[in-house]
Amino acid sequence: MDIEKSLDYQKRFFTNFAAAWQDHSDLDLYRGIDATAEALRLDLSEVPGYILAYDKQAQSELRAYLQKGLVEWLQTYIPFFEVSADGIVMFGDWYHRRQFGVLDVWTRQIMQYSDAERQIIPDLETYAADPKNYLKKRLASLHDDAFAEADHLQSQLEKAEAAAVAEPDAQTRSNRDRNSGGFKGLMKNFIDQPEEGASPQASGDTSEVASLQSSLNAARAAAQARYDEEKRQIQVEAAVTNYEYQAIISQYSSLKQFENSLQHIADSYMASLAAGPQLATQRESDDDNA
Repeated sequence: MDIEKSLDYQKRFFTNFAAAWQDHSDLDLYRGIDATAEALRLDLSEVPGYILAYDKQAQSELRAYLQKGLVEWLQTYIPFFEVSADGIVMFGDWYHRRQFGVLDVWTRQIMQYSDAERQIIPDLETYAADPKNYLKKRLASLHDDAFAEADHLQSQLEKAEAAAVAEPDAQTRSNRDRNSGGFKGLMKNFIDQPEEGASPQASGDTSEVASLQSSLNAARAAAQARYDEEKRQIQVEAAVTNYEYQAIISQYSSLKQFENSLQHIADSYMASLAAGPQLATQRESDDDNA
């Protein structure tokens, strides 16, 4: 494209974009943004700055204008989402509801930035696989995790107790051998005499058992306290996940269909704008009649 054609293209583009703004055409404004992103290989978020000469106030005005229509449409498209004026998407209207994400006005997608937001879909997928046992499995997992250290100490204690029981038996057998008589027995007694100052093994084993038992008792108490504390939170989280799942299947045939609708928000919105009255024009009329 030579200079003259390039300048002519830019002139026509800005003329059309200005007309779309004057006509309150959300559809044509988005088409202009999409076409510019594709032609210049820009991220959609970079396009408004390019079109509006990087005027921050103008970009904010365009964002607020387009966001209003997108928010209104999304609350119809996914009715159990509550979307604030600034694009915060909340899942449902119940107590302890979760923030699902943030609506990006340029990409027309719900962005999930936090780990908590990104965890919602995996939670729902796990729940959908076995709704009846979802809470039971989560509590079992919590119990296993909380009591892992106590279980390890229990295993060590059992080994120490077994060693303490076996030691007297071994000592008894050794004494019997020493007292068996004859020259061989006398020599064994002489060779196997304990060194002066050596501590009896049984005393050491008993001390280890007592120490392990004390550690085990403390670990069990700490584990139970943690389990009791976190159990209630997991019960609340499971209830919230159940509410979310029930809301989804009341509107969609499956969780998979809901996930598919999330992936096609931008396409569905553009199709809605193309098929029906311009949302911006509707809003202007509503504002005039208010």
